[in-house]
Amino acid sequence: MISSDQANARVAASSFHNKAKLKAPPENQKNAQKMHRLKKSAPKTAAAYWLGKVKKPTGSTLYGVQIAYRAERHRFPLETANAEAAAEKARNIYLSLVANGWESTLAEFKPQAAPKPAKAATIGEWIQAVRQSSDFRQSTFTNYANSLRQIAADVADIGNQPALDEHGQPKRDRNKRIIYLSRFNVQSGGHSAWAVKVDAVPLTILTPAAIQAWKLNYISRAGSAPDARQRASNTAASRLRSARSMFSKKARRFVPTDLILPDILPFSSIELPKKANTAYQSKIDAASLIEKARQELTGEPFKIFTFGLLVGLSKKEIDLLAWSQIDFQKGVIHIERTEHFQAKTEDRNADVDLDAEILTLLRDWQKTSSGPFVVESKHQPKPDAKRIYYRCESHFTTLYAWLRAQGITAQKPLHELRKELGAILASTYGIFAAQSVLRHAQISTTAAYYTDKKRRITAGLGSLLAPAPVNVIAAEFTSSEQAVSKEGGRASA
Repeated sequence: MISSDQANARVAASSFHNKAKLKAPPENQKNAQKMHRLKKSAPKTAAAYWLGKVKKPTGSTLYGVQIAYRAERHRFPLETANAEAAAEKARNIYLSLVANGWESTLAEFKPQAAPKPAKAATIGEWIQAVRQSSDFRQSTFTNYANSLRQIAADVADIGNQPALDEHGQPKRDRNKRIIYLSRFNVQSGGHSAWAVKVDAVPLTILTPAAIQAWKLNYISRAGSAPDARQRASNTAASRLRSARSMFSKKARRFVPTDLILPDILPFSSIELPKKANTAYQSKIDAASLIEKARQELTGEPFKIFTFGLLVGLSKKEIDLLAWSQIDFQKGVIHIERTEHFQAKTEDRNADVDLDAEILTLLRDWQKTSSGPFVVESKHQPKPDAKRIYYRCESHFTTLYAWLRAQGITAQKPLHELRKELGAILASTYGIFAAQSVLRHAQISTTAAYYTDKKRRITAGLGSLLAPAPVNVIAAEFTSSEQAVSKEGGRASA
């Protein structure tokens, strides 16, 4: 049995042993104290300062250090298990920071954390950013984006893309030629393949010189005929204007700032082709055309013709015109925002007066109507369609064919009817009356595009070129004078 004296002796011995074990040798104590004094007094430019800053992260045998400088902090791996060597490396990092700043220091001592060089956004990145941050109407945005892609594709020489097999390799025909998908074919996937290729192109390719070259090349492809070149010039101007809208203040306003644009904003310095005279030149005899339409057109194409020439509605207004917009009592059509329709501009929202004869037609049409729309179709509206969509497209096609058969060869025959109405109104009642019916925001638009003189205007000076009349005086003779005249005539004969 162990006595209490023996137990106390063991505890004392154990306590002494532990103290002896924890107590550092005198020389080590002196070195530690000396190092503490050095770290406390050493500047950051000395390795001794960093000796107390380097640490081994949990689970690592190598030192690292965390350095803060000018409101920014980063951790650096020092790749050594030796404290003095690690402190020396930390010192070198700090000296680089003071001399060169964070960007150069990170690039040298921690490349994976160095900021990547600024990279311009691609066509696709910019289109996606504008789509998500702007409030363009869907059809308008689609037009802008398509114009940007078309120009970028031509500049980058991107055409139809090859059809791919299950292994991602181009398909080939029996003559081993690559099969290409048309960029205009949505169903086959050709358009999406083309768009993916174009979207990867950086915006930096759209330099002023490249865009100018595209403009000149596009017009030159039309040939030398003046009318063809003018049409190409108008198309080029339209595409450039639409593509430029993708970089307008409205488009850029809420785009994330991490998307880098070229130093020279695309399309900002390009000069648009000059517009030709856009004044409408009438080639339509409205009275004869209406009479022929009454005889040859029936059903929905005749309705569209009536709204186009006699009322002056636009294609979209006709396509989505609802019976609820017809006010039979006041004799007007309310062009207004509906469940399916939104006017091109707020100025287009107005009342359009109707002739009594048209109201009669509308009442007859309503009796046989089977739906909410005046012009009937088996297709439903698509207000969220990304592309321009008309529910009555088949009826428009029928009317266009008939109008072309009547000699109306304009690219937009229905719009030609609206122009003709504007010309008649301007000639008969004045330009302000035409503006009111056509619902243009500016009178200059009506004057520039949709009016034409319908009356002959000359100074009448041409009458001076007519041959001079022969002065013959008609006289009446008595019976005796006539007898003398006859005798004289015989005698002279």
